[in-house]
Amino acid sequence: MGRNNLFGIACKTCRRRGRKCDRSLPTCTNCSLRGVECEGYVLRWVDANVRGPSAGQTHTTPFRENVLHAAQERPTPGELKTTRTGPRRIKDTQHPHHEAKIVSNAEPPGYHAYVADSECSGTHHIDFEDVFILRRQNWSVLEVVGTGRDGLEGLVDYYARDISTAFYLGQGPAETPDIRHILPMARSIPSVRCAVAASAACHLANRLEDDHLKRQSLHLRLKATELLRAKLKSEGDLPDLACLACMLLLAQLDVCSGDCVEFGTHLKAASTFIKLRGSDGTERGFIEQRIAWLDIMGATTSSRMPHWSSEDVKATLNKFRTPSGREWGFDVFYCPIDLFECIADVTVLYKSQSNPQDIDHDIVEKAILLGIAVRNWDASTNDSDTRHHMVEVWRLGILLYLIRLFQLPIHIFNTPELIVSIFHHARGIPSKTSWSYSTSWPLFQAGLLLPHKEYQTQNWLRNELHTNFRALGCIHQKLAAEALEQVWRSGEDGLYDLSDANFPERKLIL
Repeated sequence: MGRNNLFGIACKTCRRRGRKCDRSLPTCTNCSLRGVECEGYVLRWVDANVRGPSAGQTHTTPFRENVLHAAQERPTPGELKTTRTGPRRIKDTQHPHHEAKIVSNAEPPGYHAYVADSECSGTHHIDFEDVFILRRQNWSVLEVVGTGRDGLEGLVDYYARDISTAFYLGQGPAETPDIRHILPMARSIPSVRCAVAASAACHLANRLEDDHLKRQSLHLRLKATELLRAKLKSEGDLPDLACLACMLLLAQLDVCSGDCVEFGTHLKAASTFIKLRGSDGTERGFIEQRIAWLDIMGATTSSRMPHWSSEDVKATLNKFRTPSGREWGFDVFYCPIDLFECIADVTVLYKSQSNPQDIDHDIVEKAILLGIAVRNWDASTNDSDTRHHMVEVWRLGILLYLIRLFQLPIHIFNTPELIVSIFHHARGIPSKTSWSYSTSWPLFQAGLLLPHKEYQTQNWLRNELHTNFRALGCIHQKLAAEALEQVWRSGEDGLYDLSDANFPERKLIL
């Protein structure tokens, strides 16, 4: 057996029982031959108090481990010792948004997953020495989900730290609707808990390129769907807030995973129930507004008509006016709601045509009027430089979206100048931040209209999307880059109808 497939120390089971361990990866072969389940390995840099008892020792308290550490910065040569028989020794750095913790219980059903993730480099994947995943054992969630022994607490905690605030654009402490509404339900409601854990597993699987975590995410997604259906049957026509939250989480999980077979089903069901209820019951209608956002944005990269009409969107946004006007929900919408309203208007106008390849002249004139409104739109706020750049990226991206859909001549809005300007503002946004995560859609619109010889800009956009994908784990960043590669390779400037494109097998929703 090659040393590349050996771990540096004995597995936990062999150490506890005082037996010889062959140290094979991902699990000990000797344990399998003895008919016992290998409990996995302990990473070398984990403190002794979480290693568990060595052979011959006893433990008087429940054995519980917190062993997932993510390093915010790549270690220097002095901090890093690399061998092919063991994991890297990474200097522990405490960072609220990049530290992660997966919890393992000694008694079944346990969850044994250990992840050490260093900062993403410029490569397109994370190699074996950067990531150690020692797979979970004794997986069983069907009977005990929602209890303290379901093994999901680590994934729920990861969601709370790394996902719930990933797109937060507000100022000060991140008081997001996820933290206020979703996470409390994840502590006590099985369907929401499974959906939250599935989302966390999906993000980790994408970041670490781990098929085992992908299967786990799928398993949890199916269980969440099963629990949701059972709850809907018991509650009749008007589901409670937990059902709506679960539908939203499943729709967002479809976006993250790219497996969007049920995306439309989740959106349509949630939209119908919200309209029947008249409100979703959350502060400022978080779920209602978020569902509207996903519906409209999903329709921009597909052939379907949105479930929400322009009037529906306006009615939802107008519910929450203040003396100063409608407020931008920083944790719901990635752009000011006035601009989101413009996206809905443009999308519905385009999709209302029986033949999008032969658009009536009066429709084109309406589109130009919408474009003029977007071009002249002014936030009239004293935004920070980063927020100003992001708002401009969205405003320019919407114009480019409209130009592409209605095939407008370049002189009407000076398309080349718009493309130059949007990338100027995009470069002013720091990578791997909430601001950059939130600009995928407008930059994708710009990328579709990039002249095929703009190699330098193409390379910047490609790297930006891949960097954000590796940092966050949302597959839509990677799918957007793959779709743009296809367009650029075609050598045709301007792909006007995405529904006719032979995109990657997964659905692109930005």
